[in-house]
Amino acid sequence: MVAFHAAGMNALARTALVRVPSALHEPVRLFHGAAVERPEWEALSPLERRRLFVRARYGSLQSECVVSGTSAAALWGLPDFDATDWRLHVIDVRLDKTHTGRGVVRHAGRIRNGERVVVDGIPTTSLDRTVLDIARRQSFTHAVVVLDHVLRSALVSREGLVAALDALGPPGRLRGCRQAAAAIDFADARAESPGESISRVTARDLGGPAPELQREFETPLGRFRTDFWWPDAGVIGEFDGRLKYDDPRALWDEKNREDALRRDPEVRGFARWTMREAADARALAAVLSAAGLPLFRAAPIGARRQPGS
Repeated sequence: MVAFHAAGMNALARTALVRVPSALHEPVRLFHGAAVERPEWEALSPLERRRLFVRARYGSLQSECVVSGTSAAALWGLPDFDATDWRLHVIDVRLDKTHTGRGVVRHAGRIRNGERVVVDGIPTTSLDRTVLDIARRQSFTHAVVVLDHVLRSALVSREGLVAALDALGPPGRLRGCRQAAAAIDFADARAESPGESISRVTARDLGGPAPELQREFETPLGRFRTDFWWPDAGVIGEFDGRLKYDDPRALWDEKNREDALRRDPEVRGFARWTMREAADARALAAVLSAAGLPLFRAAPIGARRQPGS
């Protein structure tokens, strides 16, 4: 069985001690009987916290199962769209039906040859199997976020995912296969962040035309690459990460960049938004429409729930 080490986990995340709460000075409780010192917890990224939880929770199981779904995705370091489900998900091949217990969901299922690997010492579904499980069982947006990431990182190939999905059987045989196929087809390795992936799905849901990703423009200030470009409408779209312009100099440079792009004769509109708008169809529709991008579907009355809200 092949063993892997999850990329991107810092040394603290690997060595943070999970102990009983009574043994700690300032415990952060993970689940009953397990906690971490608050300074160690606060030093971890959201993904590292999720990995630590999965490792600790798996260690508390009485029988060996294979970590799967969103829990396996955390061990593989895949981005998450909605990290509110902190239960441990595992496949238990002995079960005939899924069993939900205290903080652990044991899924009935089977593991094919090559689908069981070891990640950081924990039996886990293979990367291909994990990605397909996310694409089948989570939302279309979540699927695209993960697929864009693995394609951009060259962790898997589109052809390999299509072949793995086909191996599961006819589309109607297994729940979610049609969604997974659509998400694989829609995924784009040029997306550089989860925010860009989410934005692209929301714009598609609004009936917007397909954008060109990472289009470059020559300006008097140099060559600049844009997140989205809708050539027929002449609209540039830019997703702004929350921490992108903490440096005042970076903010000034970005203003000059935007001014230079706006002066390009092809550009007739410029849209800029954050994660709050990216995951909210009504908000993103307002931003894109104001920039001059035609949308052919009305935004839903109810705003989409945003990650972490």
